[in-house]
Amino acid sequence: MNPSFQQIAELFNVVDMQDDEVKAAKNAAAGKTAEESEELGRLRLGEGDYQNAIRHFKEALSQRDTSDLTTMVDLAGAYDYGDLELQAFRQYRKALKQHEGSSEPHLGLSDLLRRSGRFRDSIAELERAIKAEPGNAYYHIKLAEALREMGEPTKALEAAQYAVVVKPDEPFYHYWIGDLLIQMKRYEEALQSLRAAIELSPGDDFLYLRASIAFWMTDRKPEAIKAIRLASDLDTEKNVYHGLLEALLRESGQIEEAELEVERAEQMDRYDRDIVGRTLTAMGLDDRGYTAL
Repeated sequence: MNPSFQQIAELFNVVDMQDDEVKAAKNAAAGKTAEESEELGRLRLGEGDYQNAIRHFKEALSQRDTSDLTTMVDLAGAYDYGDLELQAFRQYRKALKQHEGSSEPHLGLSDLLRRSGRFRDSIAELERAIKAEPGNAYYHIKLAEALREMGEPTKALEAAQYAVVVKPDEPFYHYWIGDLLIQMKRYEEALQSLRAAIELSPGDDFLYLRASIAFWMTDRKPEAIKAIRLASDLDTEKNVYHGLLEALLRESGQIEEAELEVERAEQMDRYDRDIVGRTLTAMGLDDRGYTAL
């Protein structure tokens, strides 16, 4: 079970700055129509006020002659965010019963089951969602993520490829496949997917970082270094790329050029150093001998 908002607030001694009048007004607020109640529910949900969000979504359902699928799913989501997982599960099931053939409740159930460690049941719900709405690329990538987390990379790749077939102009899906192929050590194929992602989103510096791994592992060291330089050009504020350049230039025997990167590399924070370390590991390198690390 995820920590509730209140538990997190108590853990870090977060002070609620709202005065009693504001809280009272929020607790007393009520929508005159189902649409107003839904809007209030989403507003409270965004504020982390799950109790009032649940109340508003319930009111929205009672204000309609028939049960609206979107509101039922929103109510289940509010239960889930409020750490009321059993109520969320029941609400999703209720939505499925009243809206047979709908896909959204299956997705919500899948997330619940996945967080509980019931991966096979989670995957089964995703497959039902896909059967109900096969043209939804997001469902395919969610299935791919679940399969990858479950330790089934080949099946995950197949599911992700369906997402690309359904929505070929989404750069994230191409990136996701490229990242998985790097994990599977299929670097040439990874480059193809990452190239597609970069062509669709040429301003995303992170894509060049991932491509550098595939270049390096296919013995294209100049291209790997060039990819990092391009990433750095896209975001000149990031010191992490200078740390990587220093390391890769030293590995390539370009010591003088590597020294030019040290000043910026030394400004990396712990998060940057972690990225450098993980990237070098993916390239089959370690961090010994690099000034920045």
